[in-house]
This record gives sequence, C-alpha cells and structure tokens, in this order.
Amino acid sequence: MYYDIFNYPLKSKEVFRFLGTNSITETDVSNTLNALANDAVLYRFDDFYSIQHQAANVQRRLRGNKAAEEYLEIAKQKAALISRFPFVRGVLASGSLAKGYMDEKSDIDFFIVTAPRRLWIARTLLVMYKRIFLLNSHKYFCVNYFVDEEHLEIEEKNLFTATELATVLPLYGADQYVKLQRVNSWVKGYFPNYIERPVGEIAHSSVRGLKKLLEAIFNNFFADKVESYFRGVTVRRWKRLYEKEYPRADFEIAFKSKEYASKNHPQHFQRKVMEIYTSKLKQFDFPGVLKDTAAVSINSDAKH
Repeated sequence: MYYDIFNYPLKSKEVFRFLGTNSITETDVSNTLNALANDAVLYRFDDFYSIQHQAANVQRRLRGNKAAEEYLEIAKQKAALISRFPFVRGVLASGSLAKGYMDEKSDIDFFIVTAPRRLWIARTLLVMYKRIFLLNSHKYFCVNYFVDEEHLEIEEKNLFTATELATVLPLYGADQYVKLQRVNSWVKGYFPNYIERPVGEIAHSSVRGLKKLLEAIFNNFFADKVESYFRGVTVRRWKRLYEKEYPRADFEIAFKSKEYASKNHPQHFQRKVMEIYTSKLKQFDFPGVLKDTAAVSINSDAKH
C-alpha cells in the first residue's frame, strides 16, 4: 500500500524486506502473496505484485529502474564534487534514486552530513555553487537535507522517514553512513528485515588539500558568527517565501532550521505521503494501525 502511492509494484523479496514483522519467513511471504493474488486481493505480473490491476506500472517501473542505473553514475560524480566542499563529512543519495527508480520528473536528492557547528557554512557554499554555476537547477544537485555528525538521529520518526533511512544510498563517508544507521536503530522497529547497504567500496571521509585549507580559513575566530549569519539569512528567506502557506508545526518540519539540521521541502512531501497512506489503510480497513498513522499525518513529529 505504501509503494502503491507511487504506482510502484514490488517483488516478493522487497515486500519481505519492508515487512513490519520478522515472525515469518521470506517463503511464507511469497506463498501469502500468491494466495492473495489468486483471491484477486492483489494482482501478480510475473515477479511483481500490485494492488492495482495495471500491467503498465510494471513496465514503468522497469524503465525507471534502468534509468536509475544511469543516474547513479551522475550521482557518484556529483557526490565526489560535494565531498570536496568545506565541512562536508558524508554524502548520501535519498529519494527516488535511493529506491532504484528515476524518471523525467525525478531529481537527484542528496542527504549531507557535515562537521559539527559548521552545517550552515557548508550548506550555504553548496547552495551558492548551485545557483551560480548550475543556474539553480535541482535536477542533478538537489541538496535539501543536512545534519551534522553529532546529531544523526532523525527527530521525525514515522513510516516515511523510516523508509528514507532504510533506503538511503551511501556515496561518500562510509563511517557516517554506518553511524547514521546505528543511531537510528528505531528504523528496525518498522523494518526488522531490512539490510544495511555495503560500504566496502565507499570512500571514507577525509580533510586534505584545498578542503583542509578552506576549513582552516573558516575555522578562525569569527567562524561561529558566519555560521549564525548564514543560518539567519536562510531562515528569514524561508519565512518570507513560505511561512504563510503552512501551519507553524508543518513549517518547522518542512523547513527545519536548527543549528544541527536543515531541511528544505517546500512541497512538504512527507505529510502528503502519510495522508495518502492513511486513506489507503481506511480503504482496506486496517483499524489496528490507523490511530498511530493518523497522528503522524497530523504531526510528523509523533513517535510510535
């Protein structure tokens, strides 16, 4: 039902990976899916299962999976560039690319880990680069979520954020990815069967050469003032552009602007997804989980 929001059929092993329990085997899941398909509760198309009786969604997924392989190479190149910016300690792909799907509407979303108390300097430099050299294009350089390496725990704990953390793809900073998964062990409460990404081929974070020099320049006696100034400028801009469009609680989530975390999601995609998911639960009559899910829909800071 969650992936059906995106018209995305799943394979049996994927259903098992994102199942909310580890009390049954992968074979049990496969057998149950087939039984549901036989009863026309679900629909099977070769190796894929879907709530919708739409074979076209399978072909759409396959095209998107193939496109993601090509976009991944671009993401690796962009991640290598981002990793050279001052105070960047980890670069991960999130969003649709991390789930192995891209289409003409998709952006390459990056989740970036920074050095402590230097998040807003790192963010501002990256945003300036995007605006000046990429003409503010988001397609291959969407840097909309930052946390520092001392605050890796994601504060909004719900199915949406759990899915993002379980699928996030490390591109630089192997240690930061491992720490991110360890600190957010609560994700296992949602997906006890998911397996972390391998990091054997992921570069470790390093500070050398020009990056080391630039960090030394910023890390002088007025660095904290620059950090505070950049944060203030960004927050004032977000409030001017978006504050009237959202209730206060929603604004603070969609435009998180703490000293250790920054998120810029003008569409507040998290809330939209959770609201649609709640409506699907109602449609299929799952009363046992409706209460908690509805609470998340109203306030994404709710904890199950």
